[in-house]
Amino acid sequence: MFESYQNQSVVLRLQSLAARLPRPRRLYLETADGVQLPGPGRGGYWIVSRGLCRFFRVPLLAGAARASQLDAIALEIRRLSPFEKTGSHFHFASGFAGIWLWDERATHAAAASVGVDIARLRVLPEPALLPSSQAGLRLIEGLEGVEGQYWSDGELIASRWWLRLPDERAWLFFQRGASVAPEQISPGVPVPLRLDWLERPWTKTRSSGAFDLARLDTRAMAAVVALLVVAGYGYYAAQYLHTKWSLASLSAEIDTRSAAIEPILRARSQALDNLTAIQSLNELKRFPGQLALMARVAEVLPATGARLDDWLYDRGQLELSIAGDQPLDVVRLVRSLEASGYFNTVAAERTANNNTLRLRAGVVTQ
Repeated sequence: MFESYQNQSVVLRLQSLAARLPRPRRLYLETADGVQLPGPGRGGYWIVSRGLCRFFRVPLLAGAARASQLDAIALEIRRLSPFEKTGSHFHFASGFAGIWLWDERATHAAAASVGVDIARLRVLPEPALLPSSQAGLRLIEGLEGVEGQYWSDGELIASRWWLRLPDERAWLFFQRGASVAPEQISPGVPVPLRLDWLERPWTKTRSSGAFDLARLDTRAMAAVVALLVVAGYGYYAAQYLHTKWSLASLSAEIDTRSAAIEPILRARSQALDNLTAIQSLNELKRFPGQLALMARVAEVLPATGARLDDWLYDRGQLELSIAGDQPLDVVRLVRSLEASGYFNTVAAERTANNNTLRLRAGVVTQ
């Protein structure tokens, strides 16, 4: 009997200790198919799946204060967002900011459909609550689909989402678009990683959005007001009226100044658009035109019936096929292309048909 009592006492102590342990955070998971509700826990995050987000990487203003950086990011969000009402989350990195955007109206509708007051939750994009990486490429499983990521010095440099596992060609294009060094390019698609949720986001930022009176605890406010009325402190009533008048004056001044700087903001937004267009055009000028490249390839083709069979060009990387009526001299063809001054790192391989060569080459910048 004593032993039974002792065992029961141990069980009660263990239950008491378990009750003191912190519960995991509650995660509301939003996907294209609906919302997955969490179990019991503490606090809470509303997670927007990566498939519902768009990721952008924008440069920061050199030497600018944080307030100016936030203003610039707000302009970038307005310029980049395709949504009528935009939810956003950004991360300050070294020299740039990573920005995730999503349809805030759709997120609020999803929360309302399951009876959740989303104003009491912190809304985050899915990648912000998954472990970060120090460097390299990785493919991770998401709430839906998979996400390819490229990290450097602990910063997320590039991200792309696929509903299904990408093929080798799509994976290669992602790496080229992320400016991965040639020696780091992975030809094969890696196995997607399944990561556990973090307790808090790794991003150094906050979700965008102004402070809202709807977020205040109205019951606490009512209790304070009731105490003030009962106490009958006329001084506090006078202070309240004075504060209300001051806020009205400040609101009028804000409206006046906002109207005055609106043309400046529009001009700045237009200037940023023009800068982006100019940078895109300058990027195109780095490499010779494709007609010039075709002409150089045609010059080195053997005069024995060789012909250009296939052509694929993407931002300084060229893949082509050359077919002939008889086997082609690989060494001579590779040396001729590199000697033209237009190509480097030329590599060739024969296909199943011995008379056809598949070549890959980098294009020399002008």
